[in-house]
Amino acid sequence: MTSKARWIIAVSAALSLGTLAVWLWPSSSSAIPKPTGYLRIQSPEVAPISLEALTDPAFPYSMEVHGSAKWEGRPEAGWGDLVYPWCRGRMQLTYKPVQGNLGTLIDDAHTLAFKHSVVADGISQKLYVNPETKVYGVLFKLEGNAASSVQFFATDSTSHFIRGAAYVFATPNADSLAPVRQFFEEEVIRYLESLSWK
Repeated sequence: MTSKARWIIAVSAALSLGTLAVWLWPSSSSAIPKPTGYLRIQSPEVAPISLEALTDPAFPYSMEVHGSAKWEGRPEAGWGDLVYPWCRGRMQLTYKPVQGNLGTLIDDAHTLAFKHSVVADGISQKLYVNPETKVYGVLFKLEGNAASSVQFFATDSTSHFIRGAAYVFATPNADSLAPVRQFFEEEVIRYLESLSWK
């Protein structure tokens, strides 16, 4: 083989290796990160149950709750937490008899909900009125990364007052906890629609 042929083969091999190296070499542009993904959170499909099935018969009120709920009572009558293990959430319920102090109880419920306005992007209120069952209440929906994104109160305006606040034991993140927030909104509506006083 002549020197000219060797030179052509060497140049061809060098060009082929150079092309291959450029093709395999990573691009100098920066990588584009993928958006943050969240685990899918879905509530279990179970039939609602009566709160009476979880508490003692002397409880001052009754309502339907999600079938996965567990009750953790407190010493005060009507106080306790409805625990939802599937989402590490709980609805803290406090009960007070109305003794000429309905205005104070309602003001306290508003104050406790609006304490979250420091971190909430907004707070909306939905009025609930059912004169047939004597249930009057407000559902508070707190937007953004508030520790308690759903709160409510209900009363018969003469004898009973109940307040609830939903908490999830996770870092507040409105995007990742949106399904849980939606669940608690629907759960509070179920409470209000099925609430009965004793």
